[in-house]
Amino acid sequence: MRRLIAAVLFSAALLAPPSQGGAEVVDRIVAVINDSIITHSELRAATAVAMDKLGVEGGAIDPEEASEMEGGILDGLIEQRLVKQAADKAGIEVSEREIDNAVEDIKKQNRLTQEELLLALAENGLTQKEYREQLKEQIRQVKFVNREFRSRISIQPEDIEDYYRRNMDEFQAPTVFRLNVIFLPGDRKDVLDRRLRLITGGLESGEDFRDLASQYSEGPAASAGGDLGYLKSGEIEPWLEDVALKLKPGEVSPAIERPEGVYFVRLSEYLPQAPRPLAEVRGEIHERLFKKIMDERYSFWLNETKKFAHVEIRM
Repeated sequence: MRRLIAAVLFSAALLAPPSQGGAEVVDRIVAVINDSIITHSELRAATAVAMDKLGVEGGAIDPEEASEMEGGILDGLIEQRLVKQAADKAGIEVSEREIDNAVEDIKKQNRLTQEELLLALAENGLTQKEYREQLKEQIRQVKFVNREFRSRISIQPEDIEDYYRRNMDEFQAPTVFRLNVIFLPGDRKDVLDRRLRLITGGLESGEDFRDLASQYSEGPAASAGGDLGYLKSGEIEPWLEDVALKLKPGEVSPAIERPEGVYFVRLSEYLPQAPRPLAEVRGEIHERLFKKIMDERYSFWLNETKKFAHVEIRM
């Protein structure tokens, strides 16, 4: 399906062949697919678009890489033609409303006004009519794939449950910490020493960490008792996570000296890594299974179609 979409999208990017500096060049055929052809100018245009999307300059890629890229793009264009021919045979139709909706979706996704869209088309040598025709062909081919493959896939609850049991390691929820922190900047030695004594003495006498943070901390969320909230493993600095892992819930670390100052850390809550509930990941598993089956069926169809098609490469 990914390859199909990539091939289909080429149709929207195939602009007029680049100018040849006034010299007249006779286009040549690089591939024949049943009763359809792909010309060298089409392949060049699609390759130029792909290189532009990758941010590659024409002279910045060696001949072997360029040849490999061109071969992959030609495969995509051949695939596109085979899907187009199958959609033709199936009699797939596209309404003007469907094209209108596609245009609006593209404008919304790219945050374009109608005027900006028309300007972008003009800059790429496309009229609005030509662009709508290209969109129509894209929609038609996607409708064909949906009808032939997507609509026939059924994922059963037991399939999801079985996948979950066999791949539970993939659905582990990360470790979660809830931390309170007191921070004292180290640029004022006299203030630092005084506050360190007050905080240390307060902790030893059983004062609430949050009250001490509200009084003395100059770190984040000081007014809220230094509460950093719930943080997943990997979301906090490695040194702070290492400190948290050495604490039990309710415990406070000794003073921790860092280049920027001194920290006290309290672990309020600790939720160890554990499997996410099936109900939480059911949709994700459904999507994985659906995509796997879709890719397999589409690849099988494409290979079978190629067996009976006349495909001739003339590179």
